[in-house]
Amino acid sequence: MIVRVLLVFALAAPAAALAQPTQVCPWLNAGTAARILGTDVTVSAHSDSNWSGTCRFATSSKEQSIEIAVGKTDPHACGSNATPVAAIGNEAALCSDRDADGQSVQILTGRVRDAWFVVKLAPPSATPASSPATGPSTSAAIRFLAEQVSGNLY
Repeated sequence: MIVRVLLVFALAAPAAALAQPTQVCPWLNAGTAARILGTDVTVSAHSDSNWSGTCRFATSSKEQSIEIAVGKTDPHACGSNATPVAAIGNEAALCSDRDADGQSVQILTGRVRDAWFVVKLAPPSATPASSPATGPSTSAAIRFLAEQVSGNLY
């Protein structure tokens, strides 16, 4: 009997060692990101704690993505063309920019306690308003994402 138990553990250990752990973002889950982007997503995350790290959710085509960065320093992600946003942490601001590929990116940045966060949604959808068939509008989507991130920082 003991030999059988040891044999099971001996065979199970290498299989467990080969299994890759699922990457987890502390501020947003893959299901929520998939709902916003309208399809399944892949997740890449690196986080030292709840107060610093990055997460990226991307569609299989890599055309749409959500990026989250959290840290202790103000990233100045929006600059002077920012629109203030109320009720999402402190000093929240919304702006648009272009990423390295020239795609339009919607950015919402803010602060909770002493942690700064930046949420990027690329590319913003062309949907003018939220509906069950088309999903949330870009402004509603980026606000919802920022609310999730700031809520998880409290």
